[in-house]
Amino acid sequence: MKNTFCISIDTEPDCDINWKRSKPLTFESVNTGIPKILRPIWNCYGIKPVYFVSPEVVKNDQCCETIKKEIELGAEIGAHLHPEYIEPHLKYDDASGTNSNEFPCLAYDDSTEFEKLKNLTELIKNKLQVTPVSYRAARYGADIGTIHILIKLEYQVDSSVTPHINWAKKGGVDHSRAPEQPYFIDYENYYKEGKSQLLEVPITISGKRAPFLPEKWLFYKWLRPSHMTALEMKLLIKEFIKKYDTPVLNMMFHSMEIIPKKSPFVRTAFGQKLFLKRIEKTIKYLLKKDFVSMTLKEVYYEKL
Repeated sequence: MKNTFCISIDTEPDCDINWKRSKPLTFESVNTGIPKILRPIWNCYGIKPVYFVSPEVVKNDQCCETIKKEIELGAEIGAHLHPEYIEPHLKYDDASGTNSNEFPCLAYDDSTEFEKLKNLTELIKNKLQVTPVSYRAARYGADIGTIHILIKLEYQVDSSVTPHINWAKKGGVDHSRAPEQPYFIDYENYYKEGKSQLLEVPITISGKRAPFLPEKWLFYKWLRPSHMTALEMKLLIKEFIKKYDTPVLNMMFHSMEIIPKKSPFVRTAFGQKLFLKRIEKTIKYLLKKDFVSMTLKEVYYEKL
């Protein structure tokens, strides 16, 4: 297998700088940001993006038209379960102005989580005419129960794992023991290689940015332009090249981060320019180091 990188985007409605859903609910980051801002970058560098779509996005007809055009251009569509916005036990009929703070695997029992993910999967099939085979849980909230649900629903890839990060203080799951590179998940242990046909492709994360920093996600090295400089991401890529023979890297960010004031990370037009430059500089460096852009589904078939 070649040196490989994926760019995976949690694709959701616009938010405000406190992560609250926009009111009224808007989708500028999807319907303008994807075709006008991201697509030119993908075309320039031959990128095959993965869009993990949330229920609110798939329920919006204009978003579906935007995403369908991305599918025609080679994008992969994955499922991104924000459980508040899909049946059963729908928490919000109207997502506008709401906080999405549930960890899917902890907020509901396994049978309800299964039904919610099944409904999202069917919604994607019906609205986008594709069957999603990759998954990322909202707030990285997946556990071994989630893995059995994904296997039952015939998913091929999970990408919910954040190596080194323990979300317990936020009420979430502890992914700190997870491997940094892809592995077929054990039926009994989420963080162990096993005999299932479900491939974990973790988000690319290494140790702390400095050893004295506290245990907080922000202080770890991610392949994520939200809080990492281009230089930091280049150094992270170098680290993985040294550690692994043919590394698989997985950059992530949220769709709304590319538009000012639609997330906590980009507040101004200048900040937007810097964010996009970080993405482009990192892509250029990856290509210089002979990395190949793949979707998660393509990584799965390479690993079989």
